[in-house]
Amino acid sequence: MNYSFPKVIIAIAYFSCTYTFVIGQNTNTNKVSIHNTKYKPKSTDRIISRQEYKDKLYGFWLGQCIANWTGLVTEMDKIGDIGDIKTGAFYTRTDWGKPDQPSIWGQGVPSNLSKNIDFVFENPNGIWGSDDDTDIEYIYQELLFEKNKSILTGEDIREGWLKHIKKEEENYLWVSNQKAFELMNEGMIPPATGDPKNNLEFEMIDSQLTTEIFGLFAPTRPDIALKMAKLPIQTTAREESELISDFYVTMYALASAIDVKKSDKENIIWMADQSRKGLPNDSYPAKMYDFVKSRYLANIPWEQTRDEAYQRYQVEQADGYNMTSKKKIL
Repeated sequence: MNYSFPKVIIAIAYFSCTYTFVIGQNTNTNKVSIHNTKYKPKSTDRIISRQEYKDKLYGFWLGQCIANWTGLVTEMDKIGDIGDIKTGAFYTRTDWGKPDQPSIWGQGVPSNLSKNIDFVFENPNGIWGSDDDTDIEYIYQELLFEKNKSILTGEDIREGWLKHIKKEEENYLWVSNQKAFELMNEGMIPPATGDPKNNLEFEMIDSQLTTEIFGLFAPTRPDIALKMAKLPIQTTAREESELISDFYVTMYALASAIDVKKSDKENIIWMADQSRKGLPNDSYPAKMYDFVKSRYLANIPWEQTRDEAYQRYQVEQADGYNMTSKKKIL
């Protein structure tokens, strides 16, 4: 993808001087460079307050944790009616606040997080646990900090995974992550761990769940974010699952490039449409995006759109999406 964005200046107020980290790119070597220097901003530069961005990153993690743990209440409750698994009609907004129903793994028992479908919060003095939406992101964030670098190597990733994930314990890794972890324990180094020849689960969405954060590490610069995320993504993904991961990394990077004069709706659609440009038109992620957006533009309620997407992709397996025939529970 080709983007034309200004340099990003992350300014730090320090006594009477302003020191800056300038994120640029050397077009000759194609390497990302970060300079800690005095700098006089140009009219085309975008200035981001370091303190304000830190606060937004805090908000990102808090929102992510609340959404993850709230979502676990209903996860795998309603997954459709294909084959031997029959879970009935999907939830709608009218189910909010009502008793949680058992998941297909719950052996007839509702979630122990909340008896009702409602927000789940941690105590203000408590610690949010991770799940398969945040576990590897925590590791990558720690590795970037520990190693004081922006681009991780395959050896860095393997070292971090083996340090922080215990094979002797129940680790709740999602499928491709689990396979990659097993391969790392056998001595394999990323990106080989995500190669379809080695990892048959490469099509699953593991990397999309665990690499979005790289977009936040390169605000307004999806080109740099994608460079940072490339190897972490390929640790577990290829083909369409890699494309989908790129899509979300791009959206996260563009969150800092929004037009504050426009509404949230306008900005979100702009971020999504910009990210859509990176999806080949003949790929099923692109066709899925176009289908769902068409329903939104037609003012179709989200419940109906969700039902139509289920019918189109999980039942009919349209647009080249054939995961149902592979009998994998997503």
